Amino acid sequence: MSYYESLPIYRVALDVCVRIDTMVIHFGRAHKYTLGTRLRDTSTDILLLVARANRKEERAAALVTLCHRVEELKLLLNLGKEVRAFGSFEQFAQIMEQVVGLARQAEGWRAKNPRKDVPEPVTGKPREGSS
Repeated sequence: MSYYESLPIYRVALDVCVRIDTMVIHFGRAHKYTLGTRLRDTSTDILLLVARANRKEERAAALVTLCHRVEELKLLLNLGKEVRAFGSFEQFAQIMEQVVGLARQAEGWRAKNPRKDVPEPVTGKPREGSS
């Protein structure tokens, strides 16, 4: 067993990949080769990023990218809902619930491993010691 296969986030990401692939098979022709391809590619990228983020030397950068890709997947799923690509709203709701859980796990992992090279956000308040 690979070192990342025991991670809960990996198991969720793998399940999301499989579910999306199964759903896209049933998309209509208008959505299968456009939106469906983007959904498959994004979910696969997420799975690969989870494995990459488990390697200590790549963790910080991979986690930032992972969080961005999960957000992209949520946007694509919402688009699919709006254009009625899914078989039912329940199908959309189930996959979205999993993706939201995946986002929470990714953000939690990222919070435990902050990047050192990213400047802090500007809040508009003067820093201590400045006039």
